[in-house]
Amino acid sequence: MKTIMVIDDEELVTKSIEKLLVKEGYRVIVCRRGEDAIAIVKKADIDLVVCDIRMPNISGVELIKRIREIRQRSKKPKIPEILITGYAEPSMNTAAEELKVSDYLYKPFDLTMFLNSVKKSIGETV
Repeated sequence: MKTIMVIDDEELVTKSIEKLLVKEGYRVIVCRRGEDAIAIVKKADIDLVVCDIRMPNISGVELIKRIREIRQRSKKPKIPEILITGYAEPSMNTAAEELKVSDYLYKPFDLTMFLNSVKKSIGETV
């Protein structure tokens, strides 16, 4: 069973995504703070990270960079990432493109499109 970490400070978003992914047969770890996600990444096996860009304390872009550093120091492979956002900010778009994340989606997103992105990101057939 693939494990997906969902990081977003909005409870409604995390609950909706978690419900959808569990229904599709995935194990889901929900974090509402970047600091919690960092702690979990250090000890858990994660197959995909779905992360909001705008969060308090640490942005999604910065969080992805930190997760990559942790994985690299632990000699573990890079985890695919999907960034999600409710805001069209050119600077964040550029930062996401520079990170070369698996996908970048605007909220609210179509659930079928989201699931296709998840499957593609973790190497499953769409």
